[in-house]
Amino acid sequence: MELQNFLPYQLSVLSNKISQGIAKYYRDQHDITIPEWRVLAILSDMNHQTAKELTEHSQMDKVKISRTMKILVAKGLILERTCQQDARARRYNLTINGRQLINEVKPKALAYENALISSLSKEQIKAFQSCIKTLNQQAEKITKENLDF
Repeated sequence: MELQNFLPYQLSVLSNKISQGIAKYYRDQHDITIPEWRVLAILSDMNHQTAKELTEHSQMDKVKISRTMKILVAKGLILERTCQQDARARRYNLTINGRQLINEVKPKALAYENALISSLSKEQIKAFQSCIKTLNQQAEKITKENLDF
């Protein structure tokens, strides 16, 4: 096996390059990390999420989510409330400051995305998005079936 041609490795390298490219902006301009940005972005689209739901949506592990939530609460970017259905669980929402920050960052993230995909045709973008969707579904299926390789 040549590592350079191994798809999981290629996807990981690409993901890291893309994340690091925009992370400098998040860090320098807004003092937030990639995990913080992801949680803020998720909460801007889907308010009232629990840590478990954020773990599922972000694909980050529980420990990273827990640490990120504590930091965002301390920064005053999210609110933590006890869940009415389960007193052990907490629900998270953006504060006014959190909403303002995400509204400032989203246009830059979209501009970065546009710069990134500017070398691709509309057909290539559509095909790539289709491949991503298919690979996500297949990865979930393989994980659920716990296949032995």
